[in-house]
Amino acid sequence: MSSFHPLQSISAAEIQSARDVVLTFHEKDVISFREIFIQEPRKAELSLYLDAEHNGKLSSATASPSRLAKCQYDVIGSDKIPYYHEATIDIKAGTVLEHEVIGEGLQPALTLYVKYFKGDN
Repeated sequence: MSSFHPLQSISAAEIQSARDVVLTFHEKDVISFREIFIQEPRKAELSLYLDAEHNGKLSSATASPSRLAKCQYDVIGSDKIPYYHEATIDIKAGTVLEHEVIGEGLQPALTLYVKYFKGDN
């Protein structure tokens, strides 16, 4: 993967990588993804990087903060009840850094889909 700025939006390739890590982590489970998004680096890490960038001292030796993805998803067990999970994925390393089971039967946020037709006002 190419080098990304720590605050750059997550790319489609990074989303796919994070998704693959979650699927491997839950190898035998049915997974329903809710959302995958970039998790910004901790302030201390980001400050060091931004200071070097703004002072013109950014080089290949400057440690760029890890690109992390936050994955929110349901694991659907044999009882057909979704268990809501959150995981933080190190995209480059392809590892799960944090994983938490939030609860069972929780509903996802409402997402509206609006279809517009030509000529609608």
